[in-house]
Amino acid sequence: MNRKEFLKQLSLVSGGVAFGMNGVPVKAFAYNPFAVQMEATAGKILVLVQLAGGNDGLNTVIPYESAAYYSRRANIAIRKQDVLPLNSQIGLNPNMIALKNLYDNGKMTLVQSVGYANPNRSHFRATDIWLTASNAEELLDEGWAGRYLTKMYPGFPVSIPGHPMAVQLGSVESLLIQTDLGSTGVVFSSPTNFYNLVNGTTIDNEPIPDTLAGEELKFMRQIATQSVAYSGVIKQKWEISAKNISPYPSTGLASQLRIVGELIGGGLQTPVYLTTIGGFDTHANQVVANATTTGTHANLLKTVSEAVAAFQKDLEKRGLADKVVVMTFSEFGRRVNQNGTMGTDHGSAAPLFVIGNSVRGGIIGKTPSLTDLDANGDIKFEFDFRQIYTSILQDHLGVESPVVKDIMGQRDFSTLPIFRTSTTPLLVHNDEFSLEQNFPNPFVETTQIRYSVNKKMSIKLSLYDMLGREVMTLKEATLPAGNYTAQLNGEQWMPGLYFCMMKCDSGQKVIRIVKA
Repeated sequence: MNRKEFLKQLSLVSGGVAFGMNGVPVKAFAYNPFAVQMEATAGKILVLVQLAGGNDGLNTVIPYESAAYYSRRANIAIRKQDVLPLNSQIGLNPNMIALKNLYDNGKMTLVQSVGYANPNRSHFRATDIWLTASNAEELLDEGWAGRYLTKMYPGFPVSIPGHPMAVQLGSVESLLIQTDLGSTGVVFSSPTNFYNLVNGTTIDNEPIPDTLAGEELKFMRQIATQSVAYSGVIKQKWEISAKNISPYPSTGLASQLRIVGELIGGGLQTPVYLTTIGGFDTHANQVVANATTTGTHANLLKTVSEAVAAFQKDLEKRGLADKVVVMTFSEFGRRVNQNGTMGTDHGSAAPLFVIGNSVRGGIIGKTPSLTDLDANGDIKFEFDFRQIYTSILQDHLGVESPVVKDIMGQRDFSTLPIFRTSTTPLLVHNDEFSLEQNFPNPFVETTQIRYSVNKKMSIKLSLYDMLGREVMTLKEATLPAGNYTAQLNGEQWMPGLYFCMMKCDSGQKVIRIVKA
């Protein structure tokens, strides 16, 4: 670790680390006037669900009208009649009914073909890339969430906040929450076990030798006190709401999300949570022969779908759903072609989901081509995964764009219109549809909006206000190829900025409309 800055700060504390009652450092709970307070982001929370092993995107979001999908996956393709349609081209795996219901209610955004340039197909390296937000050829030892949290709490680790900065449900600490100054989170599988493990623990406060090893010991003591300090507040907040308002399935992932729901419900002000489900490395027996609703992958998707839906329902009943967003991710997708053992091998780009009350809902991106592939025969990525991180940091967690750029390694990544409050234009550059700027703009009484589709597809043309609320549906239908015009009468509208969004099978786009 690079400890220079930490040791510099630590030297400013009189006598090094001052240990108080039960070994908890007095300085750890001192008010830090430089820390960004939770109110700055209105207590917004991000819950990550890691699908470890490489989730097969094509059997998660199925291009059920694609002949290439069925020819390249003759034995493992999801039957068209079993698919849960999202539009006229794609649909969800039949085991994802719970997530389909969230999608239908506008509480899930699907982002298609997420990846990065020169993708790595090693589980370990690809996972590190996703956790650190690095380029494929770049080696980083700090997680992107860890970098965010050290920006949010700049006094860390000399002054730590009263609640954990991050909580990971599991046993082995993730690179996601690590930094050069140590871990920004606590890791446990059960609040009770965690509390019992550290309850009564005291920190050795023997004099520290004036040696290089003594400086290392000083560093280790400070980091160790965090777990002791947080054990009590975690157990307290968990016990406040340990009786669930809403039931959860009896699965490992659901148990993790249940604990997260209880901690949030109990008032824990932790902004980042990480949960994990493994088993997605489906090289063999991905599906049961002649049945597309059973098998290893199908069961995993059912587990994820039902656990996330139960978590969302729990938050809604607690009145906390507006502040929490869930994002799924996996280190890579799978190959387009099935292999010889009724499975799929390591691939590249894949879809991911963002769930919550604050998402815009719908589909971002076009259906991935299964004929126009990269040099390795894999799906080409349309969106860099760091665009998702940038969107969450900026539009959900409220981080200013220069700080986001710093977190992303001084790189600019455009945001995506994942959230209702996002003003990011919904631009998907392809030749299958268009939405032109209205004319006149600004307008006083009426204006015209021209749009077109180059093949038969379902479209929805809607109007939104500045808060992301849908105020009018201009057109919702399945249209043949052609050019269309919508006449908009805004005589009764208040002057100001509005957004017109066109959603269709091939993507989405937004234009800004000004009422004078």
